[in-house]
Amino acid sequence: MDIFINGEKVSLGIRTTKLLSVLEKLEAKVIKHGEVIVELKLDGEKVDGRSLPLNKKIKVLELKTRSHREILIESLYLLETYSDKFFDNFEELAEDGEDLGKIIEMVSFVEWILGIVLSLREATAIDLLYTDYNEYADEFKKYADEVFDAFKKEEFGGVMEILDGAISPLVDDLLLNHKDYLREVLKEEKRKKMLN
Repeated sequence: MDIFINGEKVSLGIRTTKLLSVLEKLEAKVIKHGEVIVELKLDGEKVDGRSLPLNKKIKVLELKTRSHREILIESLYLLETYSDKFFDNFEELAEDGEDLGKIIEMVSFVEWILGIVLSLREATAIDLLYTDYNEYADEFKKYADEVFDAFKKEEFGGVMEILDGAISPLVDDLLLNHKDYLREVLKEEKRKKMLN
């Protein structure tokens, strides 16, 4: 089996051709380098983790990976667009407060943006540059957890209260600062690439 990561042929130093064993070894290698698998191709066809042909003989396995920081950068670029949709949903829910689809979208947005907030703390030096960032991240996580808890209990009025009273101002704060954060993350990524 020929194995490629980001277009570069690699050798794993193992003899097995069992797909599951090869993927486990590859995943460990990718994680060790601080990356995430974003695409998997088997014999030229894209597959996802739910439809792996474990018993099929594979000749070529291709992986595309990205660093956590690269994914974070892309998310920061998309932040304004998704935030606009979040705030639009508030306006639409003022007219129809029972639209469960919009509430689900908003809770999903909170989950996504929480990932950004925590990734900024864990994968960058933002918390060293902005001394109040850890406090901000902790507060965001606290209210996000309250949203998730209320949503699980189907307390949609409570969800909306927390979104409106706590999460919205925190999203506004992130929007206010995200270009500065993005600039710092881009500098970090540039330094990392220069060292490699």
